[in-house]
Amino acid sequence: MDDSTAPAALAELARLARLASHELDRAIAACIGETSVGRWHVLEAVAAGSGRSMSQLAEVTLLSGASLTRLIDAMIDDNLVHRRVDDTDRRRVLVFPTRRGLITHQVMTKALNETGLDLLADDRGRLARSLTRLVTRIQQTEPVHA
Repeated sequence: MDDSTAPAALAELARLARLASHELDRAIAACIGETSVGRWHVLEAVAAGSGRSMSQLAEVTLLSGASLTRLIDAMIDDNLVHRRVDDTDRRRVLVFPTRRGLITHQVMTKALNETGLDLLADDRGRLARSLTRLVTRIQQTEPVHA
């Protein structure tokens, strides 16, 4: 690839990555009957019941602190999760699912399984490994400053 096509190829790669993310989020949201996938990501993260910190949830949802706080507040209002101060570190707040949140998570999981959308992730992990390698490669690439 010559220097003149490299920026165009990079722009196309960035566009395709955004498009794939957008389409996956749209398809998941449609399957679970939500307008966005944020609630699903949170419920998926807390479903085990061990509690997740806000920083862990920010990592899972890729939401900023303020957006995540608004999402968690709305989920508390809908009785899907509750907050509790961590017993080992009083400065940290953990988010746990409520009974209703666990039922909602089960309904969402069943909907995803019934539509076959979950099969995208069932390629023996090849797609996830490829995306992980791409993310790692991007993170390891030092930007060139003029």
